[in-house]
Amino acid sequence: MDDRALRQLMLPELPASMAAHIDRVVELADHLARRHGADLASVRLAAQGHDLLRPIPPADLLARAEARGLTIDPVERGAPVLLHGPLAALELAERFGLEDRAVLRAIRWHTPGHPDFPIEAWAMFVADKVEPEKIRRTPALQAIRDLAEDSLERAALAFLDFRLAEAESRGEQVQPMAARAREALLQAGSRGPSSVAQ
Repeated sequence: MDDRALRQLMLPELPASMAAHIDRVVELADHLARRHGADLASVRLAAQGHDLLRPIPPADLLARAEARGLTIDPVERGAPVLLHGPLAALELAERFGLEDRAVLRAIRWHTPGHPDFPIEAWAMFVADKVEPEKIRRTPALQAIRDLAEDSLERAALAFLDFRLAEAESRGEQVQPMAARAREALLQAGSRGPSSVAQ
C-alpha cells in the first residue's frame, strides 16, 4: 500500500480540516525526505497515516486504549489526545492492512518522538510539527522549520526544547518518551550538522 491508496481509505473518516493538515504534512515530509536522502515511500506513508484518529474525542481515545489493554502513562491519562498515535498504528495495521513495522512505529510515537527513530521517522515528526498552518499559528516554529533544511535531528531537538519550555510555562507535563527522545538527540550530538546525506 502506498500513501495515495491509504489516503483514499482514510478520507471518509476525516474532517476536511484534518485531511488538509495531513496533506500538508505529507507534502513537507516528502520535501524533507528528498532533502535528507530518506526512504520517500516510508516517509510519505507514515505522514499519511499519522493522524487517522486525531479527530476522535479524548474520552473515546482513553476508552479505546483501556479496552485494548495499552499501557497508559499518567501524562497520557491526563491528556488522552496523546493516545491517538498508538491507537492509529494498531488500527492502520488491523483495518487497512498496513504491515511496515518502521512506518507503524513512526506513527505510534509521532507525538513525542522516540530515541530510536530513524531518519524517516524524524522527517515525518518534524513535518507534522512545522507544517505551514502550524507556523502561521505559531510563528516561532519557523526557526525550527529552517533548521530542518540542514538537519532533521537538530530540528527535532529544537522542537522538543520548544515544547518542553512551553509545557513548563503552562505547568504541564510532557510525555516521558519525549524526554527520552530529547536526551537521545542530545547524546547523539544533534546540535551539530546532520550526518545524513543531503
